[in-house]
Amino acid sequence: MRKKVTIKDIAQELNVSVATVSRALNGEKGVSPDLRKKIIIKAQNMGYFRWPSLNLLNGESKNMVVIFPENDYFWERVEKGVEDAQELLQHFGIEIKVFRTAGHNLAQQNQLLENILQKGNIDGLALVPADFTQLDYFINAFYLQNVAVATFNVDAPLSKRLFYVGQNLNQAGKATGRIFNNLLNDKEGKISILTSNKRAPSHMGRWQGLIDFVHKKGLPLDVSQVVEAKDDEEAYQITKDKLLEEKDLLGIFVSTAFGNIGVGKALKEKGKKDLVVVGNDLGEGWIPYIKEGIIDCCLFQAPYLQGYLTLVFLAKFLLFEENPPNKNIFLPIIPVFSENLDGDLLSFEQCVTRHASLSYQFSEKDTREEFSLSIAEQKEVR
Repeated sequence: MRKKVTIKDIAQELNVSVATVSRALNGEKGVSPDLRKKIIIKAQNMGYFRWPSLNLLNGESKNMVVIFPENDYFWERVEKGVEDAQELLQHFGIEIKVFRTAGHNLAQQNQLLENILQKGNIDGLALVPADFTQLDYFINAFYLQNVAVATFNVDAPLSKRLFYVGQNLNQAGKATGRIFNNLLNDKEGKISILTSNKRAPSHMGRWQGLIDFVHKKGLPLDVSQVVEAKDDEEAYQITKDKLLEEKDLLGIFVSTAFGNIGVGKALKEKGKKDLVVVGNDLGEGWIPYIKEGIIDCCLFQAPYLQGYLTLVFLAKFLLFEENPPNKNIFLPIIPVFSENLDGDLLSFEQCVTRHASLSYQFSEKDTREEFSLSIAEQKEVR
């Protein structure tokens, strides 16, 4: 059993008195700001601190803004991660404002960031950029104002952002290429790429990875056709009326959350034949198509974790000046087939975050047992 950490342990680590540690953690006078900060961070690293003590690091709350798209399954999962992070971070004196845009809308993001930049009252920004490079001006301007910027889902790798959380898009595309190659057995023909937005950077990154894999391996596959469908109804019509009429079609890659249901519906009606279909993300609406083998595989990219971890790592930087574990925090690329569909990945994301927080959130019983001063320690403090 792990030894319980006491304030005496912290005092010994820092070579200060138990009374000093107690005053620092309880917000009492008689401790310099630098020493208080040192004690609180040491307590956090050793697994002992009290929630109120975290607000003493700077004496005031931190303001964060998060900006991401709205109105589809994927972003609903991201929003749940953001909400759970907000619930945790309120204990740390961090205030978070959430702004949503209509999809990857560059004009909306430009206006939002211009307004936020002019007000100049934030410490951290978490952003899903609508473009790989066209928001670099704003990200760099925030950097010059000492605002820490994190990107998630879509990166801005040439900017001064602090870190990125999400899928390695190029690797996801290459993994898709491997799946097609394994399931097609060296057949020659065409793979059509279906996307909701040809200009969306995350979609582009995936199909570019697929193209790279095909070219590198010298596969007899034509992956040049990219078809745009704004929603599942349009994906259904395009698949039924256009794609399934092409004689040399071997597969369809749906590079976004939109379109999986439409493609699955069209294939179910007209017969799948020998087509291989790889989709993206994992929503309830297209789970039946995976179970029936109409959609062969979907790439799960942990949307809940994208929202949650981005805010938690950004908060750790603001509170403790602790850098993220990496500049690129790539989440696992998880291919989901009918055989591993019942693993309940959505619940797994939330399970992971219980111990991926700034700390373990102890129950009242845990707090009494692990953090109460012993009688001897109380006497020493007096």
